[in-house]
Amino acid sequence: MKPRTYALSVPLIGVLAAALLAGCAGDPDRDGCDISALGTADDSISLAAAVAPSRLVAGSLTAGADGKYVVASCTDGTCRWNAGGGAYEPISETGYGAISPDLTLVARKVGCSDIALVEVDSDEEVQRLEGLPNPKVTDASPVGEIAFSPDGELVAGAGLEGDLIVWSVEDGDEVASADLGNGIGSISFSPDGTQLAVASGDGVAILEAESGDEVDTLAAARGADPIWSPDGRWISGVTSEGYPTVWDATTFEAVETLPGQPATAVAFSPDSRSLAVTADPGDVRLMLWAPAALGGSGGSREIAQAPAMTSKVIFSPDGKTLYTASAREGLAAWDVATGKPAGTFDQPPMP
Repeated sequence: MKPRTYALSVPLIGVLAAALLAGCAGDPDRDGCDISALGTADDSISLAAAVAPSRLVAGSLTAGADGKYVVASCTDGTCRWNAGGGAYEPISETGYGAISPDLTLVARKVGCSDIALVEVDSDEEVQRLEGLPNPKVTDASPVGEIAFSPDGELVAGAGLEGDLIVWSVEDGDEVASADLGNGIGSISFSPDGTQLAVASGDGVAILEAESGDEVDTLAAARGADPIWSPDGRWISGVTSEGYPTVWDATTFEAVETLPGQPATAVAFSPDSRSLAVTADPGDVRLMLWAPAALGGSGGSREIAQAPAMTSKVIFSPDGKTLYTASAREGLAAWDVATGKPAGTFDQPPMP
């Protein structure tokens, strides 16, 4: 068995901080464990604030498939904005670890090592996902990253020690499991839901969703979460040097890298032909990269100066707008063609 690592790296600190924002406190599990001393949804941002004051969990930023809304886990619980800007609506007093593609179901970290699936509209729990180990973490949930499959039928969840389980949303049964031996930084399903890209240790493991078997490993770092292109042909992330890179999703060979641009986040355009990159060579810039391997020119252009600490970027479904999320600065939107702000968004308060 691979040795387990417990060092509190930046990704792990982020997991612990996000755990409280995602509403892991105050829910005894079926073994009698209760971490309610951490507080309720009203003050559950305390650990995150101790690490770094945060308006929202940047990695939770999601756009609905219909393009109407953008949502994120925030200091007020779960915040929803109209895609064009304006005030946000707290649609739940509690945040989330993941949200379904249709924005109707959230996955929350509860108890000691469980995940609750909760309907957004009713705020009622409809399924409990169990099986992750409890390593007796005392200051946050031992549940790490969570992800829904693109069709919303599966949920993958990680423990802090490298354990990963895939469950069925319909009945809560375990579908597959794996032990990667090191802390998991992110989980991403392929568009067809058959594979997972899991950032762990010094690379990204590609796993079969139905069995948990490892297919291959990408030599990628955790600087930017690995993502799949919408057409399923490519995977993007960053190299160990921090440069944005595209890998072939069949051969798992690197096909193109953008040198000289250390990246904190990447996102594929809806047509899978270009990528948005938040580059940080001293200041944060939002860039558009058109890799030649994807049919582009191979060049890149700057769209805008992104807010400090930007750690998530996503495209709108029509590809015309980019949304960025910063734990400190909150939500922003940019017109892809002009680089100008695409709306003004009210921000959740700092804790």
